[in-house]
Formats: sequence, structure tokens, C-alpha cells
Amino acid sequence: MSTSTQTLNEPAAVPSHPLDNVVWHALNTRQIQFSAGDDRARRYMVDVARFAGMREVSPAGFASLFPLVPQGDRVTMFTIEPVQPADRFEILVAKTGHQMIATRVAAPIQPRNFERLDDSSVQDMLTLVEASRPGPFSVRTNKLGDYLGIRVDGHLIAMTGERMKLEGFTEISAVCTHPDHRGHGYAHDLVSAVAQAVLDRGEWPFLHVFSDNLPAIALYERLGFTIRRTMHVTVLAAKP
Repeated sequence: MSTSTQTLNEPAAVPSHPLDNVVWHALNTRQIQFSAGDDRARRYMVDVARFAGMREVSPAGFASLFPLVPQGDRVTMFTIEPVQPADRFEILVAKTGHQMIATRVAAPIQPRNFERLDDSSVQDMLTLVEASRPGPFSVRTNKLGDYLGIRVDGHLIAMTGERMKLEGFTEISAVCTHPDHRGHGYAHDLVSAVAQAVLDRGEWPFLHVFSDNLPAIALYERLGFTIRRTMHVTVLAAKP
């Protein structure tokens, strides 16, 4: 495996506070066009992503969030403290996840023919997500950033892209490989390429991974990501 690295001119310190309330900051800055809500709670539009954030986690925030979550839908929150929602919501998942960030990324293991995925590839992307289960991905998630993929015999078998964006930061997401094609370094090389593009823009690439997903954490550490902090990941559904 290559040990060479690609670097960004590093500032004296990484500004940490925007990432502590990452969804809120994304939906009030670079991705406000994908936002629904008010000055207390916002979520991504239903067909874009299932994430929500609040200016402050509070009863007033949950009151604003409730009408944004239709019956049968769910939203995920990233918070630095455990979430205790109002009675209107049911907690479906409550876990911890690591927020990881990189100031340099390892080079690809080998040259790859990456395809830039556009709207014509959305159905292929959804099919891959169904097979590999990387996390939430909706019919317009690809609108949030650039996505790269790898095809074998015309079939999309691996991809990685950009999701949440806020000032100075871009999240790496949808890291997935079809189960029949794992073990070839596709995820490593896709994350390397997407993260390097973020670095080349003068931004910091970051990502989220469940704390118990040890193989994924090991992969991201090999790539040069380090744990910035542990977050609480809470999936909520509105009660009838």
C-alpha cells in the first residue's frame, strides 16, 4: 500500500465549533437551498436527506421540527449531548458515532477509472445503496455534491461523494461497495480522490462513522482521518 500523502496548507488550529452542530450550520450556510424550517429547527428537504438540526436542542426546537417530519419519515440528528425529544417523537436509534477529519489524505492504492456520477446515474446509485447499506441516501442526495463511482461490466459497484457542506468543511459520505466486489481497495481509493478534491478547494474533509464500525474506522485512519470528537447519533420519527 502506498504511504505517500497529499497535503493542505494547515492553519494553526482546526475551527471545531461549527462541526459540533454540523447539520444546523450546513442548512443555514452553504446548503440553505436544500433546507426547510425556521430559526429554531431545520431539516434537509425530504427527497434530499434525512438529517435535522436545531439552533439549540430544546422543547421549542422540537416544536418547530415536528411539522417537518411527515408520518412514515424519520430524521437523524448529530449532537454533542444525548437527545431527549418531546413526547411528539419516538427514538428509533440512539448510538454514538465518531466525527473524523483529515488535514491530508493517503494517495490511492492504484490508478482507477472513476466515473463522475450525474443525474443519469441516480437509479444505479440507489440500487447500490440498497445492496450495500451505507446509510441514508435519497433520490436527490446526489445534488449535495460531487460523486465518483466505479463500474464493472457496466454495473456501478462502488461510489463515494460529498454530503453536508458548511463554511470551510465538506463531509465525505455514501462510502459503499457492493458486497460481491469488496476487498479490492475501491473504498480507499474513492475516499482518497473525493477527500483530496475537498482539500484542493482549501476545505477540510470530514465524515461520520458509528463508533462500533471498527473496520470502517480503521480504513479512515489509514487514509489519514483522525477522530475529532464522538457525537450522539439519534434517529427520530414523529408519533401519530
